[in-house]
Amino acid sequence: MIDETIILRAQKGDSRAFQQIVEKYHGLTWRTARVLLGNSTLVEDILQEAWIDVWRGLPRLQNRQTFRSWLLTVVANRCRMTFRRSVPMTVSMETEPDVLLLPSEIEDALEQIMRQEMSVDLQAALGMLPADQRRVLELRYFADLELSEIAEVTSLPLGTVKSRLHRATNALRTLLQVKKEKLFL
Repeated sequence: MIDETIILRAQKGDSRAFQQIVEKYHGLTWRTARVLLGNSTLVEDILQEAWIDVWRGLPRLQNRQTFRSWLLTVVANRCRMTFRRSVPMTVSMETEPDVLLLPSEIEDALEQIMRQEMSVDLQAALGMLPADQRRVLELRYFADLELSEIAEVTSLPLGTVKSRLHRATNALRTLLQVKKEKLFL
């Protein structure tokens, strides 16, 4: 969490304080936008627009303790606006798949598979999940958002986020277990 005095200074127009905020939260906002957009080529452009929105809206932020959640909501809204006005996005088949962080309960079971350079299988398994489950899983383990933040970013109730994450984790575990069993047959 960034010091509230830095946020207060930025609210009053201090560009150095705002730069500190940008530096502190750049990674988080980049990962979040990357997951929401599904296309890394747009992320930097979207983030520039989102940071402009944050700069303009910061003076109206009442509760500085909710800054992180508010920031993620601004990023999510900017991503939604991009989806509304853009043509369907495509992903190049030439790019390397992103390696996602996995829940601790399945990391041990998948350690051997990961060592055998099976990230392609992980991507394939993620691709087999329904989009809503995959997005929640990616926001949690790639963007490293808390469940309440995922609920805000996706405009879903917290209970829905929890159930989708649970279903996605179980489905991913099953898909990877099937793949693992096929490897050792």
